[in-house]
Amino acid sequence: MAIKKFISGKNFWRRLLLILLFFAFFAVNAVGLFMGNIIYNEMCVRHSRLHANNTGRWQQILENGKTSRNWQDIRMPSRFGYSLTGTFIPNPQTTDKTLIFLHGFSESRLAGLSYVNIYLNAGYNLLLVDSRAHGDSGGDSVTWGVYEKHDVDQWVDWLRHRYPAGIIGMHGISMGAATALLHAGLNESNKRVAFYIADSAYSDLESLLADQMNQRLQLPGNIPPQVLLPYANAVTFLRSRFTFGDAAPLRVVKQVTTPVLYIHGEADRLVPANMSQQLFSATKGQRQIQLFPRADHVSSIFTDRSRYRTIVQGFARSIQEPQTFATNWP
Repeated sequence: MAIKKFISGKNFWRRLLLILLFFAFFAVNAVGLFMGNIIYNEMCVRHSRLHANNTGRWQQILENGKTSRNWQDIRMPSRFGYSLTGTFIPNPQTTDKTLIFLHGFSESRLAGLSYVNIYLNAGYNLLLVDSRAHGDSGGDSVTWGVYEKHDVDQWVDWLRHRYPAGIIGMHGISMGAATALLHAGLNESNKRVAFYIADSAYSDLESLLADQMNQRLQLPGNIPPQVLLPYANAVTFLRSRFTFGDAAPLRVVKQVTTPVLYIHGEADRLVPANMSQQLFSATKGQRQIQLFPRADHVSSIFTDRSRYRTIVQGFARSIQEPQTFATNWP
């Protein structure tokens, strides 16, 4: 009787439409969250340790350094509940100047070994660190600089304890570059880091992710991939308490007065060079930008190592000798 009354009622079609809309709403959002979870896993979990065990030559160099050259592994607890690992490489000549090197996504501190001689020859110690969920550091997800910047600040604490009056610089590549720039926002209150070098940084991770999705995803019905970003952000917040929109160095550098050197390859097919140009234009304080015409992502050092070395060493020297600083040195 109740079913018959429902079917024969004046509002039958309205009720049916509401039911269909409810199920359509539920289905669309279920699919969106399913896809958002895939994006989260791809961006934050699956690939973070991709190269950790595929670098035998560099691992051997690291082990040899610890055996014969007094290189020292350092471990400390992160304030977020996992372990942090780094390797301190002392300069053969006693110095209180130290460069913190931050690697890119899916790499480890071993990536910094390509940069060691540049800084040793410039009179710096080096501290190569494994980012959260990379290499030998703990953590179960990557946050693209959002939480990593606080881990980096703990490494600054460690160096300040070791060299209370020393000079600290920071050099990051790709995700490490963005992390360095996000840390620069924290640094404004105390100026413990004297300079930053950002090689192949993204200005806004959410914009970069949208561009990559446009290039790589072909959704049915010409649906723009950007419609998945809110779902990806929702899943990311639920699982790791951040959103991709939080990883936006462009917003931070507008307040940064610590000197920054931007480096980018003009042939970069992953992070377009105009992102570094955006960052350069937005940076409040002293800044320089150097572009390498034929270099792909994070490959400027390999495309023209001599020029790269000259630029980096000259910039570091200009921090100690401010009269030598120029907006586009050299």
